[in-house]
Amino acid sequence: MTPPEQRTPPDNRLAGTARKVMLRLPFRGEVEAHAPYPNEMRDHLANVRTFLAWVRTAITIMGFGFVVAKFGLLLRELPGTHAHPLELHFSTIIGTILVLLGGVFLVLSVLDFLAIREQIEKQLMAFSVRIHLVLAALLIAVAAAMAVYIWVTGYSQ
Repeated sequence: MTPPEQRTPPDNRLAGTARKVMLRLPFRGEVEAHAPYPNEMRDHLANVRTFLAWVRTAITIMGFGFVVAKFGLLLRELPGTHAHPLELHFSTIIGTILVLLGGVFLVLSVLDFLAIREQIEKQLMAFSVRIHLVLAALLIAVAAAMAVYIWVTGYSQ
């Protein structure tokens, strides 16, 4: 396999030029532009779509956590409600955990996005399932906590 620096880019506006073309990018300053290699643009766009899907997932989990936490507060404030204090406390804990989990999803998705972006630019590929296993383990832990919450509060009435 030819190293990335020895590969010739496809014919386009930058291919035959002797001068360097500099582009100003947000948060990166000026960078030297290069002609995209085959599938490079498609790979970058797929990486962005995947990142945005993870962002939507993180926002959804944080929103769900907020609803769970605030629902316990709503039950506490309603007149005549006979909610068990343990139930109200659990909803706050579970809601807070879900909001924090959404934040963890967001941080891990940014790290994954940046790692894949670097791999695309270097035209190298090294896939790791570690980030996906961490996210799955966190969701399993939250699911177990929510199951315990439902079980405990279900028998307290």
